[in-house]
Amino acid sequence: MARLELEQCLELATVHDPKIREKVNLQLDQLTAREQVDAKARAQEALELGDTRKSRYFLNVALAKVEEGSPAYDQLMFQLNSLPEDPDERRLEEELGDILSAEAGVNFVGRQRALEFWKSGFPPYKEEYYLNKALNSNFVLMQAEQVAKNPDEADAVFNFGTTLAQLGLVDKALQQLKHFVELRPHDRDGHYFLANLLADQGFDDDAIREFEKTIQIDPKFQEAYFYLAEHFLNLGDTQRAEKLFMHLSTAEIDGELAEDARAKLAEIRGKVQTA
Repeated sequence: MARLELEQCLELATVHDPKIREKVNLQLDQLTAREQVDAKARAQEALELGDTRKSRYFLNVALAKVEEGSPAYDQLMFQLNSLPEDPDERRLEEELGDILSAEAGVNFVGRQRALEFWKSGFPPYKEEYYLNKALNSNFVLMQAEQVAKNPDEADAVFNFGTTLAQLGLVDKALQQLKHFVELRPHDRDGHYFLANLLADQGFDDDAIREFEKTIQIDPKFQEAYFYLAEHFLNLGDTQRAEKLFMHLSTAEIDGELAEDARAKLAEIRGKVQTA
């Protein structure tokens, strides 16, 4: 039986079913032990292939399956601390530390920064590891607890989702942001932020739908047109991308966004002429 099914069984078993609870707990312990052995083996395999990042991740997974302070825990910590750390990992650790030390709320500019931060390169296989680290922050832990207590409080869900995105925990951020737009289906920024994360994650159809919802809610929100056009361009759909960039180039907007749209339009047309 999979972990999720076992945990669901445990939730259904009341205090009046001690034998069932004992049986399910035993199965969970056995599953955890197997997961620990498997994670340790995969860490060794990754190390032999020279992938220290992946090895680091699986050692952290294995650590999560054993009791802190036990001989097995100490042995895994020794292996973890023995792994060389490359410059990119050190940089990511520093950026993560900066975010965890920030106590400010997340405004719209911060959400844009979150997108760029995620794009900077958090390896997806480190997500569980960084979530555990993030929850050591009182700020993040407070948000997590607030959502757990009030899962339908839209502002709390959105703030937690954007914080998770800032930490590079995109899968978990998507869960929160999808729930947020269910709670507030007419929130422009929620659909826009969700669209960008979906696009980055490769959920192309879902991303297009969310960008289009953003534009339906606010037809004057030019950033949504631009990033939808870029998404079409990345998918090789130059016809739809050109149409959106054309809209932006003729719209009454100034500044960098208009210049970028005109540059993209010129690039598309240049490639068509040389084809």
